[in-house]
Amino acid sequence: MSLLNRKTRIKRLILVLLGSIIIAISFLYYKVFLDPENMKSVFYHFSATEISKLKEGDIVLRRGYGMFSDGIVKVQNGKLEATHCAMLVAKNNKWQVIHALSSSVAPIDGTQYQSFRTFLNESMPNSIVVVRFNSSKDTINSLVSKMEYYANKNKPFDHDFNKQDTSKFYCSELFQHIFKKVLNKDIFEGQLDSNSTGIYDLTTFQDKRYFKEIINHQKRN
Repeated sequence: MSLLNRKTRIKRLILVLLGSIIIAISFLYYKVFLDPENMKSVFYHFSATEISKLKEGDIVLRRGYGMFSDGIVKVQNGKLEATHCAMLVAKNNKWQVIHALSSSVAPIDGTQYQSFRTFLNESMPNSIVVVRFNSSKDTINSLVSKMEYYANKNKPFDHDFNKQDTSKFYCSELFQHIFKKVLNKDIFEGQLDSNSTGIYDLTTFQDKRYFKEIINHQKRN
């Protein structure tokens, strides 16, 4: 092999290696900074160990951003600073959540699916809490099925916060309705006696008679 051919081959090898490195860096940059699921102000850390603790039907609480979320925290009687709730479901072999969102904060108005990663990224740092309903697997499966039913129907968001109108739901109202349907009793009953807003808040999910705490990032603070 001539010296010229050898140099040509070395140059080609170097170019291939450089190209591979550039592609790898570009892919990493996309996944961290440009992937739609990570295009939030904060990439919320949730460890692989914590992921392994999750089960379908778990309820994820978080604190959101903005004055409305700040106001919810102030009027709640619970110990947690939580302003929104969602149910964890397995869809297409990935963790997703179902929750009720207003079109003022989401592309879709009403009860909908969302990737768990996007849900996390829209949460304030160290605000995630995961709880699990103390009941049989069959009951939890029924709760999940009912939640999926409303997500597939895309029930509108209840901008009027009217508890009497079951054609649309805000986030905690959706859970109150579904639990009452499946259990044939209202575990949220009596909550409004100590809540001056007239809106279902998230204190019921802190009731140890009904829910077990699985993960609590608020204890990091």
